[in-house]
Amino acid sequence: MSKITGAMLKHIKIVSTQAAPTVTETRVTGPLGVKLVKMTTRVVDGNKIACDLEGPAAAQVQPMVDRFLSVINRIKVIGTVDGRLVYNLYNPPMPSPAALRPFERKLRSQALGYVLPATATLSVTPHCPCKCVHCSADRFVTQEGQMLSTEELASVVDQTLDLGVCTLIFTGGEPMARKDLYDQIARVDKNLAHVMMFTCGAFLNAENVARLKEAGLGSMNVSIDSDRPEEHDEFRRRPGTFKQAVEGARMAREAGIMVGVSTYATHENITSGRLEHLLQIARDEGFHEVTIFDCVPTGKFLHRGDLVLGRKDIEAVRALADKYNRDSAPFGVTAQAQANAPDGGGCFGSFSQFYMTCYGDIDPCDFNPVSFGNVRNAPLAEIWKKMVSHPEFCGHRMSCRMQSQRYRRMYIDPLTDDEVLPVLIDRLPGDGTILPKEEVAAK
Repeated sequence: MSKITGAMLKHIKIVSTQAAPTVTETRVTGPLGVKLVKMTTRVVDGNKIACDLEGPAAAQVQPMVDRFLSVINRIKVIGTVDGRLVYNLYNPPMPSPAALRPFERKLRSQALGYVLPATATLSVTPHCPCKCVHCSADRFVTQEGQMLSTEELASVVDQTLDLGVCTLIFTGGEPMARKDLYDQIARVDKNLAHVMMFTCGAFLNAENVARLKEAGLGSMNVSIDSDRPEEHDEFRRRPGTFKQAVEGARMAREAGIMVGVSTYATHENITSGRLEHLLQIARDEGFHEVTIFDCVPTGKFLHRGDLVLGRKDIEAVRALADKYNRDSAPFGVTAQAQANAPDGGGCFGSFSQFYMTCYGDIDPCDFNPVSFGNVRNAPLAEIWKKMVSHPEFCGHRMSCRMQSQRYRRMYIDPLTDDEVLPVLIDRLPGDGTILPKEEVAAK
């Protein structure tokens, strides 16, 4: 019986194809094209996933598949796309070639000796019709910066897919302010990655929604800051934004795009019940999901450590997510309070995701203003390897770094308000100080 050995991992090739609307076949071959495993993944009983394995290495792969099935078949299904199951708006529908790429990622990571990313969040423009008082991207925007050209962004997308990413997220600014966004979405091979977008909703009209659908956008999150329209508009500094977001989201759903709400938890909206009221509004309106981010001190509020949620607030958000995810309605809640917790995925930054600013700087996530390089100066794979080789980022942290007092003391507190963000990691020795640009440049 053939066995997948460490030496063989470097030569393994994994190819998934959509054999039928709800059936995906994955073939694993070794050196010289030797057939190792064929995995047939299919929908059963309407909302469960089953996998059949055959081939000489099937017995070796079976425990990994069993662990995968034991997890995924406990997750609530919030919708379907051509019969394939959708568990949240961040991952490809299951089964599909893109949804099975994490299997390839796992084997490639083992071969390389370091983890590869599953998700990339790419800011594609600094421009936005809103001027949010809480903008997380605000301090990444400079007057001197030049956003990536069409060709440069296309190259980043290709490099991202080559790394093994299966979820590609476009953000901004407002991504729809970029004229070539539709072409960038369209050129993504949907067998390799699910394409998602974060938007304020200001440009969601019938024509643009049709173009997004034609380009192959799989899902989008529309940002809504408050259950009160007037307060949302005040936060966004743009009258009518709440109405545009809701009406645009409705058009997108009617076009067949899955749409969620992106919001955040604060002590006030948790204890007042207004966060849950927003969940109820979203569910009744027909949104597929709500993502609740923790109120992370970043962007304009980088040094507002007082905004970090306390233990009771975190527990309340987790309870809210559990409440809505356990009922029978086709509606889900993804909460950072769960996802970044030790019993969730921990910190995703530099473990399974990275963020790119609109100028090409590569950071662990969009909350973390530390850069490991720029795609104009080095290949993406080289920058990623530098990130996951760094003493602070080579290990998987089981909670959000940007909410960690230790991490903030070492890497965030040294950043003054006049620093242009992101700051190169080379300037941050990790002892609570920051080196002058000149000293780093001289090395």
